[in-house]
Amino acid sequence: MRIPLVTEIQRFSLQDGPGIRTTIFLKGCPLHCPWCHNPETQDARQEFYYYPARCVGCGRCVAVCPAGTSRLVHHSDGRTRIELDRTNCQRCMRCVAACLTEARSIVGQRMSVEDILREALSDSAFYRNSGGGVTISGGEPLYFPEFTRQLAGELHAAGVHVAIETSCFPKNRETVESLLDVVDLFIVDLKSLDPRKHFEVIGWPLAPILANLEMLFAAGANVRIHIPLIPGFNDSPADFDAYVDYLGSRAESITGVDLLSFHSYGEGKYAFLGRSDSYQYSGVEEPPAEKTMPLARALKNKGLAVTVGGIVGIIDSKSELTDGDILEVHQ
Repeated sequence: MRIPLVTEIQRFSLQDGPGIRTTIFLKGCPLHCPWCHNPETQDARQEFYYYPARCVGCGRCVAVCPAGTSRLVHHSDGRTRIELDRTNCQRCMRCVAACLTEARSIVGQRMSVEDILREALSDSAFYRNSGGGVTISGGEPLYFPEFTRQLAGELHAAGVHVAIETSCFPKNRETVESLLDVVDLFIVDLKSLDPRKHFEVIGWPLAPILANLEMLFAAGANVRIHIPLIPGFNDSPADFDAYVDYLGSRAESITGVDLLSFHSYGEGKYAFLGRSDSYQYSGVEEPPAEKTMPLARALKNKGLAVTVGGIVGIIDSKSELTDGDILEVHQ
């Protein structure tokens, strides 16, 4: 069984399913969404953050690095600074251990299923009292199917509500099908319904994702759809029409749709990981809520429960939706 690293266990989470939840973020994802706001969960291998503002230029990292990725540079202002080139980094993490100012920190911890269960089950009382539970997220949990199945099964056996945040990417439907009896809620990211654009931008075919979704619908699974609305990628009228046609015809099988506006909160993480050059959305502003409302209205008119921006300001299928509702949208 392939055991993933864990980037974070986020307790008292309110936006990854119903009630108070603990969200487990696994490290590793086969998709390559250029807007990803959790870049630390993309690479399945261990990495480290480097925070230049904390660095005092002592050179301890230089002394212990076997690959020469760090070097001391003396500047004209009299200060000594570290220049970092990760090209040949061996990910040994000796530099992190040597740093005395916490200018470096490891991203991705090794945890067994038992370790995670111990952490997650400690808040069982909160789950019971709030209708919450545990959400397995990432990265992409189905990148580690056996591990995710075992973790979900153990949580389910303990009486905990289990949700999974996934792109439903596997090409063999058995991977998703095997979770039907241990997962209470599938939160599925649906990034685009344009096969060409999906493959060219995200690097993965759309067909298996839709096939897995259809299997979940047919099985009567509890499915909630997340749509990240990305400027210039999936926010055109044609994109909105495609979402409305597809989801509207399956409204009875969908618990709800969450429209998640683009934000650039993760941009700093790219810099701390040494991957600023890979972030394509630097300087792109978050679109106003009004941009989302035509899609929200159309989905609502198809009988779908819709939220804009998160769990606050729910636009359900029985309510009237007007421009005034924008004031209730969670930002």
